Amino acid sequence: MDLDIYRNFLAIVEAGSFTGAADFVHIAQPALSKQLRNLENFFGTKLIITQRGSRQLLLTEAGRAVYQKAKYMCSLEDLAKSEIENIVGGVIGTLRFSIANSRSPLFIESSLKDFCQLYPNIKCELFEASIGEQSQQLLNGITELGILSVPITHQDSFEVLFRRREELAAVFHKESVFLEPEAKGIFLKQLDAVPVSLSAGSAEIFLKACEEAHVSPRVTCISTTRSTALEWTRVKAAIAIVPVEPKESLGETFVIKPIIDLETDIHKTVVKVKDRPLSVAAQHFLRFYARTRGSQQVCNLEELLKREAI
Repeated sequence: MDLDIYRNFLAIVEAGSFTGAADFVHIAQPALSKQLRNLENFFGTKLIITQRGSRQLLLTEAGRAVYQKAKYMCSLEDLAKSEIENIVGGVIGTLRFSIANSRSPLFIESSLKDFCQLYPNIKCELFEASIGEQSQQLLNGITELGILSVPITHQDSFEVLFRRREELAAVFHKESVFLEPEAKGIFLKQLDAVPVSLSAGSAEIFLKACEEAHVSPRVTCISTTRSTALEWTRVKAAIAIVPVEPKESLGETFVIKPIIDLETDIHKTVVKVKDRPLSVAAQHFLRFYARTRGSQQVCNLEELLKREAI
């Protein structure tokens, strides 16, 4: 099957209509409809259905499977083109990351800024998303590397390359009335009846620890992103309980204190899809990351990259 047909199928799904897809790929709508019929005949089943009385297109279960595989096949062709460009013109291309919501600023400061100065012909794209969306982006080939703050779904499909420890900390405004900024750390009991804002990825861990310690903080908000949880602290309305890296700074406004009696096993990880080749740009980034970030290598990176070169 011609790969352009799969690309046009992706266009139909992502545009949500034949008209929108035809405009995007510059193909007449009847020709696009014929391509879809040929694709459905090839697989022997309907891939897209149209609701009666509506222009909305819906994927069948088979259609979802073809969509995911088409994403992957087209991404492989794009990767091959990028590889050839790298061979001919040096280290160039686009490196796409799936990254946890609100974690981009630290990633840019600690890694991407210097990497992009070292490789100015590599363009980086950051797709900020929830953990479920990150998994799908990586599996569908939309992104190549994942920077994750919580364990990924479909773990058997991914290979962890690096791991960096984080801890749950209490973050509060330097003028907060809830806690004293001079203390080296705090205990869970100091949060009893205190308003707290939580990030969704770590809320369950914190609340379970509070239950076991017979502590009842007043949960003001549970937010999808860490940055939103911190906003409650910025306006002095709550203490944020969020994951932070060792020695991470959140700015002069915020005071960060470890929770002394809260034991957690939280790590930020760098992952790739198992058995999926890496672009030259990704290989250069991983070597750079290994040299500069001091994260624990979970895999044998040089052995992995040697396999990529075969």
